[in-house]
Amino acid sequence: MFISSLGYSQNVKITDFDITTSTAKQAIVNGSWSWDQFDYSNREVPDSLIPPKTISQIYRIDALYNQFYSSPSYAWNLGLRGAIFGNNADSVTLTPTYSYNFDADVSKYLSKDKGFFVNGAVSSSFLRQQEFLPYDSSENRPQLDLFAGLGYGRQVNATPLAKAISIDQELKKSGVTTKYLPKQSTLDISHIIDKESEYRTKYKQFESVLFENYEGSINYSFTNPRYYGGDIRLGVNFTVLTRNSIIEKPNPSLEARGRYGYPIGLNHQILASFQLGTPFDSAFGKLWTGLGRLDYWYNMTNRIRFNAGYAVNLKQFVNQTWVPQTGGGFKLQTNSSDFSYANHEIKAGFLFYLENYISLQLGAGYVFTKNQNSHLTSNAALSFILF
Repeated sequence: MFISSLGYSQNVKITDFDITTSTAKQAIVNGSWSWDQFDYSNREVPDSLIPPKTISQIYRIDALYNQFYSSPSYAWNLGLRGAIFGNNADSVTLTPTYSYNFDADVSKYLSKDKGFFVNGAVSSSFLRQQEFLPYDSSENRPQLDLFAGLGYGRQVNATPLAKAISIDQELKKSGVTTKYLPKQSTLDISHIIDKESEYRTKYKQFESVLFENYEGSINYSFTNPRYYGGDIRLGVNFTVLTRNSIIEKPNPSLEARGRYGYPIGLNHQILASFQLGTPFDSAFGKLWTGLGRLDYWYNMTNRIRFNAGYAVNLKQFVNQTWVPQTGGGFKLQTNSSDFSYANHEIKAGFLFYLENYISLQLGAGYVFTKNQNSHLTSNAALSFILF
């Protein structure tokens, strides 16, 4: 499988792309349908309340917006995802109708050789839901978390070079050129592509001149993101707002975050990331919560990508009970333990790039959660790239 990625006669590697001053943005709309099968046979719940096997169908429309800026001294990025969805397995009153996730991150590098940097991040999420019915009818609110710390290293987004290589390959394949471009020429083109957003704003006809009048098959908008290198950050995470007013704010935590990208040739990409924290209380060093991911992408052709991934989620074991109050109503009582449990997810699928900035995603997965509940998933999604 790796031979195809090593056979490119031009001596250009993804890691040849260096840090430049660039900015880019992207907007995508997704429509998807999911089928889930839950197996509750191992739970001590009467079958009359929850059948041993439950099948749910979920429709979903997502809108995503991403923007980033990178320079030798600074880097920032922000991402916003909004969704409208429905689930045929839930009652009307419990079905959430919309949600959002917002993340922003900024780094100030203390040197230009990928060394130490100061980092700050903010994240917010919201799921419209009355989570604690019938005991409490209050709706959830946006959750807000802040992070500040010191980091080392740098991950480089080398997607512009991957696009330049794709253009070079298509030109030769279409007979426009007879041999691959020299290495430096390819790098020069990648730097131009890296400033595409800037040029598009300054020169309104940039895209039409370069691409709409060309009769070949070049459409590098579908080039997969490529990354190399990594960084690690250590800092403090604060929860400013919990997702519901009846949930108490947790103590601040010491948190480590890391990410790493490794390109294998021109057609394979490995990405890894983790987030691990321990609270500043009696459970410090004993309780660990966080996320870990490992993803693999394989460009089978310039129109088909294979994806595979594994994710683990460490959560604190919490026992919550509703205690009747003297004056009526209930109060949520939370008993936290100094140990965590892990949820696991394995998924794989294909991404098909169609014409006119449209892609089709087909995938399946398996989720293993606490109490040994099996969770099979499948997904089909149609994506429209706006810009």
